[in-house]
Amino acid sequence: MTQERFLPDDVEASGKTSLFTNETVPDKILNHHELQAGTWGLLTVEAGTVSFFRQGEDAPVAVISSEKPFVILPEEVHYVRLSEDAQFFVTFYKRVKS
Repeated sequence: MTQERFLPDDVEASGKTSLFTNETVPDKILNHHELQAGTWGLLTVEAGTVSFFRQGEDAPVAVISSEKPFVILPEEVHYVRLSEDAQFFVTFYKRVKS
């Protein structure tokens, strides 16, 4: 598993997905994709678990549950796998313009 990740202090929420389940999660989230440069994601699980994988790695970087959200880094190519009962959403963050 990876070391703990944190959002930078100078970011603010800029959007949020709907609540996804196995039935509603878009295919692109289950396949390799990445966030834009300058955008972080906070993956929050409400039920079940979500396994987070980086491109080219067979073992998950993290298995996320409702106990603690997981920070997705900008431009980190990744995909997820869901438990049968998984429910999750992602909140997007961008740097505050000064």
